[in-house]
Amino acid sequence: MIEIIPAILTESGEELLRLVHMFERAGIRRVHLDICDGFFVPSRTVSGYDELQRISTTLVFDVHLMVRNPDIQFERWCDIASADRFLMHIETMPQIQATATRVHACSKQLGMVVNPESTDERIEAAAPHVDCAQFMTIHPGHQGRLFVPEVLERVRAFHGRHPDMPIIVDGGITPVTAPACGAAGASTLVSGSYVVRAADVGGAMRQLEASVVQ
Repeated sequence: MIEIIPAILTESGEELLRLVHMFERAGIRRVHLDICDGFFVPSRTVSGYDELQRISTTLVFDVHLMVRNPDIQFERWCDIASADRFLMHIETMPQIQATATRVHACSKQLGMVVNPESTDERIEAAAPHVDCAQFMTIHPGHQGRLFVPEVLERVRAFHGRHPDMPIIVDGGITPVTAPACGAAGASTLVSGSYVVRAADVGGAMRQLEASVVQ
């Protein structure tokens, strides 16, 4: 079964709290939290670690660090129990083995994030050290950007080379694009604007889940 995870990307602590409560009411367990520093990508968001330290929640978070120095950022997240999986772009991890060792030492998981323009050489160099791979089907930094279908050929090829590694696809996920992502080998789909902007969050999640039933 393909897992659907809603995404939060916000510059407001109040909006983060509102979305957390909204997802809790909808019965959602895991949420994808986008963190942007305004340098690696143009947009800037909440820091995340400050806000989650003050929020009591039943949610579990994937933390997607779209930042220049994720190693420095990660140190601030180690003691946040609700954050258990960290997603870092391969271009920001020049010492991937050392990064993986530090993340795993905190009893967290590490996923590599692959942008549409990331090279196959970087992907394969990082693969032995990570717990999962996330392929971006948009150019990262903002919700609502156009889906890049060509990425699915890379997902399919990577799945063929690494059939046991969980694959996350993030960006432009709707009931229209989700089936092709699942067919390419994705085990998890991250949907931001389609879910967050829906009048009925639970209904949007059910529509996504129904679109990938195999």
